[in-house]
Amino acid sequence: MGLRWQPNVGRFDQILRLGIGIAMVWVGFIDSEIIGDSLMANLLGLFGLFNLVAAVLRVCPFYTLADINTNNQDD
Repeated sequence: MGLRWQPNVGRFDQILRLGIGIAMVWVGFIDSEIIGDSLMANLLGLFGLFNLVAAVLRVCPFYTLADINTNNQDD
C-alpha cells in the first residue's frame, strides 16, 4: 500500500484549517494561560501546527489513509 501525496484538501477545508489552526496555535503556544495544563496547551498547539501545514500543502495524511478527498478539480 503506497501513500499518494496528491492534494486532497479542498479550498473551503483549507480556509477552515487555516483559521482553526491559527486559533489553536495562539491558544496553545502564545496565550497558554487560557488552558491551565501546559501539556494540553502544547498538544493543542501542535495539533494547530499540523492543521496549518496540511492547509498550506493541501495534503492531509489522515485523509489519505481514510481515502477522503475534499479537493474538487474546479478549485
